[in-house]
Amino acid sequence: MSKFQKKLNNKNNHSKLGGKNTPFKKRISKKPKNKTVKEGMRLNQFIAHAGICSRREADQFIAAGLVSINDEVVTKMGYRVKPSDTVKFNNELIKSEKKKYILLNKPKGYICTSDDPKNRKTVMELVRGACKEILYPVGRLHRQTTGLLLFTND
Repeated sequence: MSKFQKKLNNKNNHSKLGGKNTPFKKRISKKPKNKTVKEGMRLNQFIAHAGICSRREADQFIAAGLVSINDEVVTKMGYRVKPSDTVKFNNELIKSEKKKYILLNKPKGYICTSDDPKNRKTVMELVRGACKEILYPVGRLHRQTTGLLLFTND
């Protein structure tokens, strides 16, 4: 066997074993561990999606005993709301907000922010009466730029 054939044979052995001379290493596919899929949505997330408050504020309301599920007061953090549950906040039935999407052709002279401490015109003024849900702009455009802007509560 010549030196060239020995060298070639060694390279082939290294590549099969994943050695240093391999140009491409084999990818080892990791199978996902058996994760249990939890049913429902966390209670604080459900309250936040209903548009009442943020998730952290919802935790405070839950701890204070202002939230009831199926007419039972829940103070346990991490409770999961199932689709069949009825959730009440301050004895009023709440539902998750419907997802809203609005497209706006932004004119010049408006800034893309929810509020401005300098009291300049904002794009929120243009979409204020479009729906009752609280919407937020996705992305940013400069004040003098025109273009398509997406608003959503998702």
